[in-house]
Amino acid sequence: MKRLSTAGLFFLLSLAGCTDEAPPLPGLSTFYVRVTKVNGSDLPASDSPRPANKGDIEELWDFEIEARSPFGEPVTKEGMVRVAVEPGVVAGVYGEGAMGRNIPLVDGKAKGTARVTAMYGQARLWVEDLGYVPKPLADKPRCSNGLDDNGDGLIDFPADPGCAFADDDSEEGGTFAAGTSQPVYYSLPRLNDIQGNGATTPYPYEAVQIETKGPLPVVVTRIASDGFYVTDLSKQAEGYNHIFAFNFSAPVKMRVCDQLTYLSGTVVEFFGFTELSFPSFKLDEQRIRDNAPCELMPTPTLLDSMNINDPKAMEKLESSLVRIEGFTVGKIFGPKPVVNLIPDEDHSNCDLNGDGQVDFEDDVEGACSDNCAADVNCTEWTSYAARGNYKVFNGGTQIQINTGTAAEFDPVAHKGETLTAVTGTLRNFSGGSLNWTIETRCPDDLLCPKSGCAKEDLAPIKACIRPRTIGDADQSTN
Repeated sequence: MKRLSTAGLFFLLSLAGCTDEAPPLPGLSTFYVRVTKVNGSDLPASDSPRPANKGDIEELWDFEIEARSPFGEPVTKEGMVRVAVEPGVVAGVYGEGAMGRNIPLVDGKAKGTARVTAMYGQARLWVEDLGYVPKPLADKPRCSNGLDDNGDGLIDFPADPGCAFADDDSEEGGTFAAGTSQPVYYSLPRLNDIQGNGATTPYPYEAVQIETKGPLPVVVTRIASDGFYVTDLSKQAEGYNHIFAFNFSAPVKMRVCDQLTYLSGTVVEFFGFTELSFPSFKLDEQRIRDNAPCELMPTPTLLDSMNINDPKAMEKLESSLVRIEGFTVGKIFGPKPVVNLIPDEDHSNCDLNGDGQVDFEDDVEGACSDNCAADVNCTEWTSYAARGNYKVFNGGTQIQINTGTAAEFDPVAHKGETLTAVTGTLRNFSGGSLNWTIETRCPDDLLCPKSGCAKEDLAPIKACIRPRTIGDADQSTN
C-alpha cells in the first residue's frame, strides 16, 4: 500500500478546510415574538378559546421580542419596531420607551404589553421594522421639516419612501424584517358578533370565517338576485343574528331552508347595511343528498309602531325575516310632476326639471321631497322608479316595502288599499328619512284581499321554498 507524502496529506487537509461552514450572515432578518400572558393569565388553549372580541373591550397581551439573524441567532438591533395584531387592532403599547403602537429595542430585545381588541380565531402579534422613529410634530421631525435630510432628492412624508409617517424622525427606511407570535386562541365570530350588537360591525373590511356550528344551524332565509340571506338560529334570542351575503348574482345550487356548514367573506358597511362581500360557503350536503324536508326556519318578527320607531330594535332585526299586518299603501302615488310643491294622488314626482333625479339641495325639488316625506300617504315617484320601494302606513307609523318579487302585484293600482300582510327581509339604507325597507322574497310573502297577491298564508317552513338554483342567471351580463 502506498503511503501519502507530506505534500499530499497537506493538500487533503486543505480540501477538508474548504468544507467548513461559512460564517453566519450579519444583520437583522426576523423577530422572535412571544405572547406570555393574556389579561395577566396563561394563554387560552386551542380547545377552550376565549370568546371572539367584538371590539367593545380592550384586552392586555404581555409580549417579548428578540431580533434574530437569518440563522436564528440574536442580533443587537436598536430602534423602534411597530406592533400589530392580526386579526384585530392594537390600541396602544405599554413598555419602556413605548410610543403609540411602537416600542424600542434595546440590545435587540423588548418587553411590553399591547392593548388589543377585535380579535377572533387564531390571533397573532405581528412585529415589523419600519424604520419609524416617532417624534411630536411640534418638534419638527425630519419627515416634516421641509429638508432633504438623507440626501436622496426627496423631501418629507409622503414623498420620501423612507418616511413611514409625518411624525417620523428618520428619512431612512427600515429593513421591513417581521415576525409573528404563536397563536392566541379565540372563538370564530358568530353572526351577532359580526353585527357587533349595534349599528356597525367591529370587523370592517376584514375577511372573516364565521362560526356555523351550534345546537341549531345557520339557515338560508332568502335567495336574491344578488346574493342570499342567512340566520343563525342558535342566537335567535339575542338578535343581530342575520346577515346578507352579497354574491353579485344568485348563489349556485342553493335554496331557502338550506343549512350552511361553512361561511366566510369580507365584512363591509354599505350605507349602514352590514354585508358579507365575496362570500364562500358550503351547504349541508348530506341533507341535500337525503332531500331532507324544510324543518327549521325562523318565524318572521311582527313589526308594529313600537319596534319600527325604535332604532335599536330595528338594528337587531337587520337582514332578518319580518312581517307587517294591516298596513295601507299610500294613495299619493303617481308619475306626474308635483304642482306648486303639493303632491296629490297622481302627482308625486319631485323631479321637476326632468333630469331623472331629485336634487335635494335645490330649493324647489328639495322642498317637494320634504313635503312628500312628511306625509305618510305619499311615495316620491323618482325613488320608487329607481329602486321599487314605496311607502305603507298604519296610523302614524310608516315603513317602505318592495314587492318586486310579486310580479303580478302593481302597487300603483292598489294605492290607498290595506294589505293583509307583508313578509320579507329587512334592509337598511342610511340615506333619507325612511331607512328601513321590507323586501318580499316571492309571491307567497304578499297577502291582500284583491288581485295580484297570494291567497294562502303559508307557514315559514313552506313559504318561498322553491327549487334549488342551477347556475348564474346573470352570467351573460357579468
